[in-house]
Amino acid sequence: MDKHTEETEKLNAGASKVPVTVESAFTICNVERQELFAVQPGISAVDALGEASCILSELKGQLEFMAMGGDAIPSINAWSFFRAVDSVKAVIDSVQEGLEKGQ
Repeated sequence: MDKHTEETEKLNAGASKVPVTVESAFTICNVERQELFAVQPGISAVDALGEASCILSELKGQLEFMAMGGDAIPSINAWSFFRAVDSVKAVIDSVQEGLEKGQ
C-alpha cells in the first residue's frame, strides 16, 4: 500500500457513511412466486426516498380526484395504483434495511 492510499484510508475511516439501499425484490409474477423487479443496491437513501415521495404524490393526486367524485376507479387503475404502492413499499423497505445495516 502506498503512502497516498494509506492516508486516504485514514481520512475516510472517520467519515460518516451515507445510508444506501439494499436489493429488495418485489412483484411476484408466477406460480413459483418469483419476484420480477428489485430496488437496486447502493442508491442513496435520500434519492430513493425522493423517488418514493414523487410516486406517492402522483397517486395521492389521482386518488383525491377520484374520491371527490371526479371519476370512478376502474379496476385497471386500481391495479396500477397497487403496483405503484408495491414499488414504493419496496423502496422504503430497502432504505430501512440499508439504515439498519449501517448502524
